Amino acid sequence: MKKIITVLVTCIITPLFSLCQTNEKTANEAFVLVRMINKFHVEPRELNNKFSVDVFKGMLDKADPDKVLFTKNDIVVLSKYNTSLDDEIKHRKTGYLNLFISIYKRRLEQADSLINTINKKPFDFYTTEKLTAAEDTLYPASLAAMQVKLYKKMRAWALNELTDDIPANFKTFGLPKQKKYIDSALVTLQRKAKSSLKRRVDNILQNPYGIVKYVGNMYCETIASCYDPHTEFFPPDEKENFESELGKQPFQFGFKIKADKNGGVLIDNLQPGSPAFKCGKLNRGDKFMSMQWEGGQSIDVSDMTTHEFGELVDEINHKKTLFTVKKADGSNVQVTLEKEQAKGGDEDRVKSFILKGSSTIGYIYLPAFYEDWESSNEGLNGCANDVGREILKLKRENINGLILDVRYNGGGSVSEATELAGIFIDAGPVAQEKSRDTKVSTIKDMDRGTIYDGPLVILVNGYSASASELLAGTLQDYNRAVIIGAPTYGKATMQVVLPMDTTVTPENFSQKQTENYLKVTTSKLYRVTGATAQFKGVQPDIVLPDVLDAYITKEADEPHAIKPGTIAANKYFTPYPPLPIKTLTQSVQTEIDTNKYFNTIKPIIATAKQKKAASDISLNVNDALKAADQAGKNDDSTNLSDEESKKFKVQSNQYEKDMIQADSDLKELNDEFRHQIAADAFVKIAYDVLAKVKLQ
Repeated sequence: MKKIITVLVTCIITPLFSLCQTNEKTANEAFVLVRMINKFHVEPRELNNKFSVDVFKGMLDKADPDKVLFTKNDIVVLSKYNTSLDDEIKHRKTGYLNLFISIYKRRLEQADSLINTINKKPFDFYTTEKLTAAEDTLYPASLAAMQVKLYKKMRAWALNELTDDIPANFKTFGLPKQKKYIDSALVTLQRKAKSSLKRRVDNILQNPYGIVKYVGNMYCETIASCYDPHTEFFPPDEKENFESELGKQPFQFGFKIKADKNGGVLIDNLQPGSPAFKCGKLNRGDKFMSMQWEGGQSIDVSDMTTHEFGELVDEINHKKTLFTVKKADGSNVQVTLEKEQAKGGDEDRVKSFILKGSSTIGYIYLPAFYEDWESSNEGLNGCANDVGREILKLKRENINGLILDVRYNGGGSVSEATELAGIFIDAGPVAQEKSRDTKVSTIKDMDRGTIYDGPLVILVNGYSASASELLAGTLQDYNRAVIIGAPTYGKATMQVVLPMDTTVTPENFSQKQTENYLKVTTSKLYRVTGATAQFKGVQPDIVLPDVLDAYITKEADEPHAIKPGTIAANKYFTPYPPLPIKTLTQSVQTEIDTNKYFNTIKPIIATAKQKKAASDISLNVNDALKAADQAGKNDDSTNLSDEESKKFKVQSNQYEKDMIQADSDLKELNDEFRHQIAADAFVKIAYDVLAKVKLQ
């Protein structure tokens, strides 16, 4: 799939605290930030020339990712700070900030004017022009070159959008109708390119809290990110992973959102039990493309800010809304949701089903490791307890095996992952944790006994991260489960959120409140064997082709990710007898090799994984259509789903059956979920493993 060409300005949400932000205040925040990180970080960096170079580059990447705003001369002028930003931070200086803001503001104003000039007449998409690799990867030499690059970026973006959304039956239109469709679409797309680009520029220039505050946040965010990808600077509203007030509404869809660095809005998390959670189609990282209220027109939200998106969602009362989201593999998925009142109950947070065939297999989908929402509940509302409750329901159905699906589960509470591992193993070490000193502490399952001791499969993929990797790694090390799927994300570090106050300690930080907060990586996680999932992830026992592997960025791809290492195995770790992994793999290899879905995505993965050098991009519509056709872009192959299994039927457990009889909306969601499971190639392999071989 052709890489989507994004346009210049990163959208960053500014905190709602003060209308006045001085560079002196930013310089002090940066100073405090570094002191805090150096005090608590597991691997603090020295403030030196190398650190300065990383911050310098990070600021340019955040402010101008497509190298279209700053000119070559601007970079020369700014470069006097390339190796001295460490001194700016240490001594709370503002020279760099003053210079950066003055240049940035001027270029934004010029870009705003140039966008209007460029769009005074329609683009001719039939002329032969190219966006060369050199143009695309270098800063423009002048304002005239900036205008040309802006024009070419908008033209390339419009062509990419056109080829992304060509109707499946386009080739049946006939040439006159095809041209009419293309010409009409390109007029609309040029207008959209202009409005999208101007909105991003104006969101900075007309920001109610000022460009100084905007750049100040960017500066502190960049400094924090140079320690590792998970150390972050943010204001109080982001402390709860909110960049909108969506989660505080009495009626809600149940997704938390964040800004996409390329513009638009991403799902940051799903609230357990919410409509977004229960539909089973949405995942963290999905990008909202459009929304359509019941009886209304479709609204393009692909380039909205989180504030704009939040306001739009707040306008929706109780109407059903059709959301279109773009997945990591580029495919579009539609889901209809209706707001529900937030519930205090726990009966609908985790979904379980029965796969009924020659064997009766239980299936549980867990998209997040959430913990109890009220501290007084002592863990009773956490995901481990919810999964345990579902297992008890499934055991009443006399299941012969269990599939726990943590694909797309980006992690969450380590304590919940520990408790969940304890459901399947007896008391003992679950993982190991090492902070910046030499001492290694053991993360233990303190409860004797298990809830489920039968055959078990854990499904994982490249979006299974952190706490998901802790669970999968632990059960793999204990020989307690067969891990099936694709290698996981590769994050094995722990973070804590601290108020920006240099006097805080691990004992008192929860009692302090400050204007800004810091999420800092304080320790590394290791498996009970002494190995780590950092970078490498958890390697499945049975590896399945996964189209996501061709497109997603993992921990090892992050420039400042903490390097992996090993420690000694936990001396109290005693695994169960080995599982017959080789026999299990052989028993399903033919099914994997002949599966239509896997065979379709294998060439897609192979092509996408090829590292290609930057190349010229044709801005001619006929060339773009030809390239898209050759790439198989219009065959919608990434949306291919497998046929429903003939080996099992997906049924609700008896408790769920009783609930959906009285709720037609719940029944509709339940039926959709059952269809997804029945057509899931990964689930089919997991079922075969559990049905063919007794694991223990």
